[in-house]
Amino acid sequence: MFRILRIILAVAVLSAAAIAQQKPQIEIIYPKPKQKIAAVDSMFIFGNVTPQSQLKINGFEIMVHDSGGFLAYLPVKSGTFVFRLEATLKGQTTSAELPVEVPKPYEAPESKEPVIVKGYMSPGADIMLMEGDMFNTSFRGTPGMFAYFKLSTSSDLLQMTEAPPVQQSYWAEALWGSDDYPDSLLVRGVYTGAMILSGKQVADSNQIEYYLCRKKLRQLNVKDKAFKQQLADCGCKSLSSDAKLAVMSSSRVMIGELTDSIQTIRTGPRKGYLTTFQPQGVRVRITGRFSNHYRAQILPDIEGWVSDSSLKVLPQGTQLPNGSVSLLRTRKVDRGVLVTFNVGAKLPFRVEEDVAANKLYLDIYNCTSAIDFIRYDTSDSLISRIQWTQPQTGLLRLTIDLKQTLWGYDCYYEGVGFNLKLRTRPRFDDKLKGITFVIDPGHSSDPGAVGPTGYAEKDANLAIALELTKQLRDHKATVVMTREGDTPIALYDRPKFAYQHSPDVYISVHNNALPDGINPFYNNGSSTYYYEPHSHDLAKLVQARLVKATGLPDIGLYNGNFAVIRPTGYLAILVECAFMMIPEQEMALKEPSFQKKIADGIVNGVLDFVDAEVEKESCGK
Repeated sequence: MFRILRIILAVAVLSAAAIAQQKPQIEIIYPKPKQKIAAVDSMFIFGNVTPQSQLKINGFEIMVHDSGGFLAYLPVKSGTFVFRLEATLKGQTTSAELPVEVPKPYEAPESKEPVIVKGYMSPGADIMLMEGDMFNTSFRGTPGMFAYFKLSTSSDLLQMTEAPPVQQSYWAEALWGSDDYPDSLLVRGVYTGAMILSGKQVADSNQIEYYLCRKKLRQLNVKDKAFKQQLADCGCKSLSSDAKLAVMSSSRVMIGELTDSIQTIRTGPRKGYLTTFQPQGVRVRITGRFSNHYRAQILPDIEGWVSDSSLKVLPQGTQLPNGSVSLLRTRKVDRGVLVTFNVGAKLPFRVEEDVAANKLYLDIYNCTSAIDFIRYDTSDSLISRIQWTQPQTGLLRLTIDLKQTLWGYDCYYEGVGFNLKLRTRPRFDDKLKGITFVIDPGHSSDPGAVGPTGYAEKDANLAIALELTKQLRDHKATVVMTREGDTPIALYDRPKFAYQHSPDVYISVHNNALPDGINPFYNNGSSTYYYEPHSHDLAKLVQARLVKATGLPDIGLYNGNFAVIRPTGYLAILVECAFMMIPEQEMALKEPSFQKKIADGIVNGVLDFVDAEVEKESCGK
């Protein structure tokens, strides 16, 4: 027996010696080899090494967490930049290199000769406008010159002007960083021009030509005999855009129909939302196009943009429908009130909330009031009154005064009948009893953000969501989870799942990461997001409790345009509890005690909100 014990001890000593002689391991989680990052001057890199290793990156000593995780924020240079890592443990050293591609920030040409920079012309894609529209264009080139442009349907050059230096826009800096821009990054040599399109420019395709000259041109008509000589004398250079301009006659009427079941109309191509949840079959007049978006005229002075994949162009001669409303009626329904009226056609609409005034505004476009009667359900405790106005031709506006807090709304057509369902707040019996929650652990099958040791956000989100669900159920709430394991659920299926369970509150659980170029040591912590105004107060109170519970920095309450919190039918918030990329926070997220702290914070925020609602109810608000 003693012999066996000696053998075991000898093997253990040999194993320890072998481990001591092993070289430390290096794993880089982010960035990936040869990845093209943003045009920044500093960049984070994180991953893990064998615990207790010493680590240097490009000569800088980097702190290694007890877990082996590391995070560094280091200067980089444009071009192919190489991170050189050196990990040392008990006299053994391992080296690794990671090349990344860093774009060079835009710099204006320094040549004394005119240079037009290809790739920086606007519009940058084919565009269609109407006769009478203003056409705006720009390009970048050598600063301090004289610039002009013309269309192929015209023989005259139009003068352009050099704009004051502008910032190189980087959304992440404004959202997360200090928003300080050094003068060295200001863009110079941006020339802008504009013209009102006339019948002369009506064509399926106009070439856009730009001219940049050392001296000011005297003659701007290209058909003038001396024009070519003048271009040479003034040292002019010209360049045609790859984008083409089509101009429609003002007499042409083009109608499009929305083809998606739920469609968004934007304020510009890939810009903010003008109105959401427009149903299939709504028709609009098409008055322009840019890249893959159509410009849709809602009213003569209201326009939006729709993706061409969600709209079909109807045959010439198709008319734009108009509607009218003669009778409104309210009906008390389960957990709310239904406002119904016949419009006569599927028309675009827009809802606006005024939470402070307890009002809801509903605009129906291409609609005229013929309202003689509004019939109220006297058993309804939500609606105080409904008023209608016709602010302009084709716009019917309903103003709905509410007696209590609105917990959501839904708009939908049944045939040509319009339905607006307003959600009342639930009964507050024993705090959260009777309140239905949908808890959504973000991500899966995609891992989301990944921490330095490889811990996936989807797993952290699920652990927190399970604890949150347990605590809410302890408070007698009804709770449904979008997933309780790794079962994949697509992004846009999450709101659909929620609607199937008619929630009062939807909470999406996430953990954060930063975009390239933002310093993670100064920009990290907890944050909460909402989209619809009726969710603001819940988000604010949850954020306050979340920060207190985690002890992490407060990086803000945000109005965020996320798909899972855009639905209007309930209160919806998204929490970003901590940062996966920070070693200390990644390790904390693995601990049940920290997961419980986060869940405590969210639940206490919900309880604070319910208390505030109870107080409002007792005051009769």
